[in-house]
Amino acid sequence: RKPHIVFLYYYFPPMGGGGVQRIVKWLKYLDYSHLDVSVITVKESHYYAADPSLLQEIPDAVRIVRTDSFDPFRLAAWLKKRDTSPKNKELPRESSDWLRRLSAAVFIPDSRVGWFPFALMALLHLHREHPIDGVVASMPPYTAGLVGAAFHAWQQVPLILDYRDAWCGNAYFPKRPGMVEKIHQWLEKTVLNHASGVVFVNPALQRHVKARYPLNTPGAQTVIRNGFDPDDFRDLPVPPPAPPVRVGILGSVYSRGNRPLLLLNAISALVREEPELKDRLRVCFIGKWSPGFLEFARKFPFPEMIEWHPYLPHHQALQEAAKCHALSLTIEDIPGSHAITPGRIYEYLALRRPVLAICPPGSDLASLVESTGAGTVIAPNDLEGLKQAIRALLRNPDAFTPPENSGYLTTFSRQEQTQQLYQFLQHVLDF
Repeated sequence: RKPHIVFLYYYFPPMGGGGVQRIVKWLKYLDYSHLDVSVITVKESHYYAADPSLLQEIPDAVRIVRTDSFDPFRLAAWLKKRDTSPKNKELPRESSDWLRRLSAAVFIPDSRVGWFPFALMALLHLHREHPIDGVVASMPPYTAGLVGAAFHAWQQVPLILDYRDAWCGNAYFPKRPGMVEKIHQWLEKTVLNHASGVVFVNPALQRHVKARYPLNTPGAQTVIRNGFDPDDFRDLPVPPPAPPVRVGILGSVYSRGNRPLLLLNAISALVREEPELKDRLRVCFIGKWSPGFLEFARKFPFPEMIEWHPYLPHHQALQEAAKCHALSLTIEDIPGSHAITPGRIYEYLALRRPVLAICPPGSDLASLVESTGAGTVIAPNDLEGLKQAIRALLRNPDAFTPPENSGYLTTFSRQEQTQQLYQFLQHVLDF
């Protein structure tokens, strides 16, 4: 029989968002003549991002098992269905600052811990019906790693961890109380001890985890970055004639870690120096934003320079991004930020627009932008440097020329990356 691989993925269509793209594209490009593939995920419920169109990309050969889950946002959705009053129709958003702090302090390892018993029971049942040869658990949520570790302890089925973000030492997470942090460290170490292999989303994250747990990280490791699917970039529009020059910011903006504060401050300073720039520049946010960041943005003195496009399905978001003359992203200079590479950067590369990367020099993101010639890296405290980069963009928005040798893009193709995954599965599971 063909090896049976189970992907343990909480975030799965019809959910949308950046984290969902990884599994969707892997499933799209896997070779089902050599593999039997299942996915264990949750039943449809409240989530800030919905993109049912992604389900169309998943081959019929994939067996999808959906479970219940006791998590706070599913509970909120259930309560809202029972509440017929017109007041307070909007569900709390996971980017809300107080919810993130509550989650960090109360839920261990995360707010999806209520999925644990359902996912584990689903694995055991599936194993009885269709014996499993390997489990790939994607983190976050880190609950998925606990499920995979428990299943390995019970059934000795090899576990492969897909680290998309750091568990401990994550720059985006609120600080945890001391004892809570120690529990997280113990859990992460335990999960690593049960793993036969680990996939890391970038080399910096690999170094980060190995440095924290040198004796617990399994020897079988590989780096498979996020990427882009060439099919998503066919027939996209081009930017309209400038002015105004449109600078796009795609994806989520949190209350900590990736706020484009320097960009807005630089634009504000430029307009004060040269008021005519107010009509020559626009910042286009495409995605979702934390209340904390929105509070800052509301104080921006030139609101007419900002366009807000709430969360859009993936292809529509790319349509909007393609209309921009340049693209920007920010990683703040805080502990752990060196290991963060936002998934949107690979789609920025595929769009072949100049990138304003505001991030710590020497970080994985900075190295990626510099090595590909994709744009300019500005330190998160370099206001003058960013003002200079914006002035250059305004002088000639068409001056940027993507590298002639775009062979580097092949490395970030989802099809190429899925082949890397298949080879790693072969190596770890020995089939």
